[in-house]
This record gives sequence, C-alpha cells and structure tokens, in this order.
Amino acid sequence: MSTTYKGRVIKALAVRNKPHLRKLVINGHTVFHGWQGTKDQGIDWFKNVIDKMDADGPGLSSLQPRYERHWWVAGTFDVNPAGHVTPPGGVCLCKQCIIDDPCGSKGRYAPLAPDACQHCHQPEAGHDNDIFLDWHRYTAPTEQQRTARQAVVDEFAAGLEEDEDEKTCDAIYPKDVPGYLGPPRCLHFADHRDATDPDFHDDARGFRWKREASA
Repeated sequence: MSTTYKGRVIKALAVRNKPHLRKLVINGHTVFHGWQGTKDQGIDWFKNVIDKMDADGPGLSSLQPRYERHWWVAGTFDVNPAGHVTPPGGVCLCKQCIIDDPCGSKGRYAPLAPDACQHCHQPEAGHDNDIFLDWHRYTAPTEQQRTARQAVVDEFAAGLEEDEDEKTCDAIYPKDVPGYLGPPRCLHFADHRDATDPDFHDDARGFRWKREASA
C-alpha cells in the first residue's frame, strides 16, 4: 500500500514469508523492516507521527524524526552541518547542536545563508566538489527557504544599529602620549552613568582626565 500524505510518500509493504510484518517507507527511506501490524495500521501510524511533527515543526529534539530530513517535504526545511533538519533560517535544538553555557545556551551552528543549497548547508561555490555531499548537486533554495533565511539576516542587521542609550563617550585624552600608544579614549557611556566619578573620563589603560577637557 502506498499513498501521499501532506507531501510525503508513505508506504506499508508486505515482507516476504512474514505475513504479520510490514516494511514502512517514507520518501524512499525505510524506517522499519519488520513492523508488526496491517498495512492500514502502518499508514495510520505514519499519519499520526506526521501530524505531530507538523504541529511542532522541525528542529525539536524530543521526537527523533524531527531532525531527520526524510520525514519532511523537500524545500520546506533547512539542514545544518550536522545533517539535522531545522526550520528555514532556524537552528536545531537537539543536545548535539546546542552548547550549554552558564551565560545561556546557544546554537552550535548559525542559520544558513539565503542562497545556501536547498538540501544542505553549503553555498553554490564549491558545492559540487565537496566529497561529503555526494548524494546531491547544488539546488537553488525555494522561496520559502530564501525568505526565512533573509529575514534572519535582516533581523540581525537591525540589531546592529546603534542604540542612542548605548552610545559611548569616546572622548580623547587632550595630551600627546609618547611611544607606541594610541590616544587614550574614554570607555564610559556618553552620559557617564557607569563612571565611578562622572566628572572624569577614564581610559582602559588607566588614563584619567577631567570631563570638561574633552570639549
């Protein structure tokens, strides 16, 4: 028995000389060689798993198939360098792909570039010469992938815009400093809210001078 469900081709096939077992295949990948049950039960099992996966989305580690590419519709997900499926422009949340850090956990792999391959993390340049990618050639990303990846890039770029409240003072030391040192520069915020004495500029190397001297 073979059918298509939510873009996936799923099959529950008979096993030779074992009438009580079924071979379960999704998108050409065998997930069970000897699944106990009828063909209808096998198809229903696939549908239940797919419904759960689609409800939660790719890149979550509590259910193993979520980061295996054959469970998803081609062009609707990204694949990070570890081979795990992620939402387009997203990161995988499994323990292998997340770095635990006291300051906050973070992804081991960055989201993909907008023009990275539809099927992997590689850009077009050098893609087809990569010996680790012998299962496919470079394929341009789908509009869904490209749009989501570009949105991540745009969001990151917007975060780089300088916040007026975060501007630094940057006042320059009024005297020439002999030797190889560059001019001392104040390291405090523009309003000196972080300074021990707001009336003085401080440099990281220990230079201190009156705040009015920068005018």
